[in-house]
Amino acid sequence: MSSPSAPNNRPDYKRIGELLIEAGVISEADVAEALVESKKAGVTIGHALIRTGKITREQLGKALSIQFGTKYINLANTEVDPILLELLPEDFIRLKRAMPIGKEAGRLVVAMVDPRDRSVIDEITFITGMRPQVVVTTTIEFQETLNRYFSNRTSSTLMDDISTATASADTDAQASQLQEDVVDPTNPLIKLVNSILEEAVNKNASDIHIEPRQKKYVVRFRIDGILRSILDIPTTMESSFITRLKVMARMDIAEHRRPQDGRILLKAKNIDYNLRVNTLPVGENREKMVIRILRPFEQIVDFTDLGFEQEEIRKLERLYKTPYGIILVCGPTGSGKTTSLYTMLHKINDDYRNISTVEDPVELQIEGLNQSQVNPKADYTFATSMRALLRQDPDVIMVGEIRDYETLEAAIHAALTGHLVFSTIHSNTTSATVTRLVEMGAATSLIGTALVGIIAQRLVRKICNSCKYQYKASDEEKRILFPYDDDRAQQDIVLAKGKGCDYCGNTGYNGRTGLYEILMLDREIRHLIGENSSDLEIEDAAIAAGMRTLAMSGRVKAISGVTTIDELVRVLGVNLGA
Repeated sequence: MSSPSAPNNRPDYKRIGELLIEAGVISEADVAEALVESKKAGVTIGHALIRTGKITREQLGKALSIQFGTKYINLANTEVDPILLELLPEDFIRLKRAMPIGKEAGRLVVAMVDPRDRSVIDEITFITGMRPQVVVTTTIEFQETLNRYFSNRTSSTLMDDISTATASADTDAQASQLQEDVVDPTNPLIKLVNSILEEAVNKNASDIHIEPRQKKYVVRFRIDGILRSILDIPTTMESSFITRLKVMARMDIAEHRRPQDGRILLKAKNIDYNLRVNTLPVGENREKMVIRILRPFEQIVDFTDLGFEQEEIRKLERLYKTPYGIILVCGPTGSGKTTSLYTMLHKINDDYRNISTVEDPVELQIEGLNQSQVNPKADYTFATSMRALLRQDPDVIMVGEIRDYETLEAAIHAALTGHLVFSTIHSNTTSATVTRLVEMGAATSLIGTALVGIIAQRLVRKICNSCKYQYKASDEEKRILFPYDDDRAQQDIVLAKGKGCDYCGNTGYNGRTGLYEILMLDREIRHLIGENSSDLEIEDAAIAAGMRTLAMSGRVKAISGVTTIDELVRVLGVNLGA
């Protein structure tokens, strides 16, 4: 097969979106939506279409074959001889996105994401001494294959390198080097630490857990809310491993008896990531370390991408466009409350408003917001910061969390004096939040006057679009979905699951979406609050006024094939009849 000429020089060249539209696979509206998604996520339009479930990999591969005028290879179904991968340097394969996958008629078959790049083809010829036969593959399949054959270097090759280096090197010299800011990047242990951090970013992990066990340390990533084991580190290496991370986080490497906090700035994929590091002593001079990965705000998406339905978005607009009052977001830790708050603030972030925040800590730096961090040692708490912010001529205030009556009182005062206040609170549902405010000591009359709305939320994993399949719901699943609706439970219900593939790490899930419950305070709700009614009475009135509960939101997403019953039960429990 001859090397393809640059396709955009051909008179019949068409963009991938045009080819898919002509094939009747997608519409122009799908292309427009995918363009927005591709810009936000930093992926190709074809990748965006697959992520949103508009096309399959095979459909994209067929279009790429036509676009580039060369054969398409599905790398997910291709076994590659590791000896072939040694023909090209790993850095070259990663950078040029060109992978040798076979030999045919004396030529080296190379799968490329961009077969137009003649300079890469020439370099392959120079390095291998063979003229390549080029085939095209998708970016998703290329990355998956890359991870399959090279990511294991983190847990195998690099660990072997470390063991060899440890056996042959001066241990004291190695330990001394790990404590320096400027280190040898070829040091195997340093490469291991760096590769773990980069792998966590590449896999969209939110946290890295490094935990001691009896004879080893375990590295686990929290991906889509679930912890997954990644790597075991022998106890002989644990001291150096933890020491290196402490040095990077500017921590005291000699302190093992008390918790410490630090930060690491990591640049990966040309994006700066802020890593928040915390250590906890767990006995016998051993420590547990958790690293929270904070992503830039540019990667936070719009309300629809967070899982809000159109009716819910209209309610949100009514909330954040109100001139004054308190808007609360409730839910457990890790349920996306801060992301929802930042997204609402982003909508009203303009030159006409003074928006000030006080957080613990500042998780994302956003241009246009005046963000400060609490400092209890300096008596700068949420409560004291609220009083300070009111002297800063604010229009909008965001306080990270209402933890006590003093902070709540300051928030109510701010709302009653004409300010819009955003905050979070730990409670399970919107109606329970009202009860929580009363328990904290606020007068029901003030709550009803100052409060504008409450948002309760949870995060559930989405079914992987690459391996999704449909099936008929079992009787047990229908009973979970419709415990009080026997007629509906007798009907055939089609649900979806993921089989598990390389793209989703064989979990059947990829990414997360939100379940939301939005309580709008109308006259009836305010009256019930003033009457000190129970949370159940408030909830019944809100449902009668059109509120969708968390369970209702979860049911809709399961029936529409976004998530699974198992995931709803994990997050909400078995009673989805509310």
